[in-house]
Amino acid sequence: MLKIKLALAALSLVASTTLANATDVTLWVRTSSGAVLQGLADHYNASHSDKIVVTQITAEQMVPKLGAAIAGGAAPDGAVLDLIYLPTFAAADGLEDITEFVKSRPYASAMSPSHIRLATYEDKIYGVPALPDASIIAYNTDLFEKAGLDPNKAPASLEEIAADAKKIAALGNETYGFYFVANSGSWLIYDFLPHLWAAGADILTEDGRTATVDTPALRETIAAYRDMWKAGAIHPTSRSGNGNNAVEAFASGKVGVLMTGSYIVNLLTSKYPDVKFAVAPIPGPKGGASSFAGGDTLAVMKGIDEEKKKVLLDFVDFYMTPEQQVYITKESGMPSRTDLAGDAYASFDKRNLVSYDILSKARTPYTFSSDELFVSRTGPFVNLIQGAIFGEDVDGSIKSAQDAFTKVLERTNP
Repeated sequence: MLKIKLALAALSLVASTTLANATDVTLWVRTSSGAVLQGLADHYNASHSDKIVVTQITAEQMVPKLGAAIAGGAAPDGAVLDLIYLPTFAAADGLEDITEFVKSRPYASAMSPSHIRLATYEDKIYGVPALPDASIIAYNTDLFEKAGLDPNKAPASLEEIAADAKKIAALGNETYGFYFVANSGSWLIYDFLPHLWAAGADILTEDGRTATVDTPALRETIAAYRDMWKAGAIHPTSRSGNGNNAVEAFASGKVGVLMTGSYIVNLLTSKYPDVKFAVAPIPGPKGGASSFAGGDTLAVMKGIDEEKKKVLLDFVDFYMTPEQQVYITKESGMPSRTDLAGDAYASFDKRNLVSYDILSKARTPYTFSSDELFVSRTGPFVNLIQGAIFGEDVDGSIKSAQDAFTKVLERTNP
């Protein structure tokens, strides 16, 4: 009996010591990604003594709150935030260098290239993909067929999209060939810039420090959009809407081609199962294909305790396992790794593979001034689109954008 009591006491001591040494790690996430990240944390916590404690921050407040927390010495241990802000936080010395960890992972080559590029500053890596997404087009196969188009053949160029859109609009009865969101910079960089990338052009240099607005690809893209607008082929709320009505307009069966994202497949099949549609990569003016690599990156905050850093990176390894990647696919539509198509989509709609496959070619603007250049409703990018597509002075709109971009970059580049 004494031996049994001693054994139980020893076990109790081990258990209490283990609990005493357990580490809680705080992780801030955007509310738009909160449910999936909380689910992953729950899975991790159920099998580990260390715990990931998720705090959801309103998406629009994540950047200012995180910046203030870092400045005030009260930052979380880690944060999952929009990848486009990684250069800004890295340049401000707010993030922990995790280059060695990233390069040593067996899945290193499977991480979204654009997420790694945006997380890299001065040859050091400060983040890993968490919940990526990619922009694509969706097209109504019923409308294609009614307009005499092949529903099994996706438009291979923007010029082809414009031609198809005009044929669909000609069906009448308030039917439109094309929908994009022209009054939101966040939507425009997601859906418009891939046309340029598909043509081998860009609006910024690779390092994000110089504006390259006026290119043949930009002018060809604008010309195709103007052609559709003047022909009445673009849905009228495209010009002034903020994106809230885009899916509903497409689901109504009155829009031929929708500029959208990887989430659209699961959203339409669950909420609008009667809509007949297909998806395809975003083409350039004359061909090619690209996409905006969007979504979230997990970053470790600067100066984190080594034990907490270890737990947080262990959480990354955990959610990168095939089992958790399948969970991510089920909940958000796209896994964090680009090498698990068979596992991730075995039980899901195969149309998701279009965005999955294009993610390796997707890009994201590398900039330290994302909000001022692209997101602001009064910023130079939104002004460029509004002026060049819907206005009369294309040359003036492009020149004004180049000048405005340059002024912002000269003032904000680190």
